[in-house]
Amino acid sequence: MLGPVLAGLLGTLAPALGYMPALGGHSLGLAAFEALAVWPGLPRAVALSLGVGFAATALSLAIVTLICAGWAGTRTFAAIERLLSPLLSVPHAAAAFGLAFLIAPSGWIARALSPGLTGWAQPPDLLILQDPAGLSLIFGLVTKEVPFLLLMTLAALTQVRPGQSLRVAQALGYARVTGWLKVIFPLVYRQIRLPVYAVLAFSMSVVDVAIILGPNTPPTLAVQVVRWMSDPDLALRFQAAAGAVLQLGLVLLGLGLWRLIEMAVARAGRAWIVIGGRGRRGTGRALRMGALVLGALAALAVIAGLGGQVVWSFAGLWQFPDLLPDGFTFRNWDRHGPRLA
Repeated sequence: MLGPVLAGLLGTLAPALGYMPALGGHSLGLAAFEALAVWPGLPRAVALSLGVGFAATALSLAIVTLICAGWAGTRTFAAIERLLSPLLSVPHAAAAFGLAFLIAPSGWIARALSPGLTGWAQPPDLLILQDPAGLSLIFGLVTKEVPFLLLMTLAALTQVRPGQSLRVAQALGYARVTGWLKVIFPLVYRQIRLPVYAVLAFSMSVVDVAIILGPNTPPTLAVQVVRWMSDPDLALRFQAAAGAVLQLGLVLLGLGLWRLIEMAVARAGRAWIVIGGRGRRGTGRALRMGALVLGALAALAVIAGLGGQVVWSFAGLWQFPDLLPDGFTFRNWDRHGPRLA
């Protein structure tokens, strides 16, 4: 595996430094990086990539941690485990398109609430998809990364005997969630650290989901690199290669920052353990239910979004705010189906 990776790095670094004989680049230099540096959208694209990556990873990890802390070993948790395989099998792009059909101003959620609760007789002029802050992109990534991290956590739980440790913690007076976080989570996180890093790297550099749900003025750095690579002006390939090198450095920077955050959280966690607080039952119950609701929303968003895609593919006339189309037809399949063969 090392050979293809090194070849890919060399094939990116060479044009980034100006060497690509096929396009007239015969000498090394920093012109591509200089062109990248003067692109007006660079600071915003870098900030978006970092912000989306950290937010999606932190939210996904928090949801998975609280679901496990509150529900591991229960019938509810067993039902959650059975849902993992179907959710993981959904491609990221398909889930993103489904989410777009769901949360768009003319999507199913707006239709279900209109006009009775909203008064909307036509789709509202709201920037929900591709919002500048990347909130819809973060939500789309969380819906897919929660099942992945939960699967990795399930594998880690088999190695730390959580049931026995949790019973001991509860016998000492700790609330369920507090005991799990203090006794079991440090052991589990050691096992899932690399999957968490993978989620962070993926969230910072994803392209297909970012094109569908992410902002585009400017987009994330990874999306902009792809745009330069596909531009008819072949001279932009040098700038695209420089952007790809910057993207690699950005991911490495993100991983380093995450590691520093890990160390700070570990120090704070040790102090929290030493204090010896047992946790309040009411707070733990609220965290349990909150995590379950967030996890359920993520799963329902994927399932409902896929259902919406199926309905749209067969829809005839479908005016807003009708919840369902006036009729169903194979017209879309007849028109576009042969291209899928």
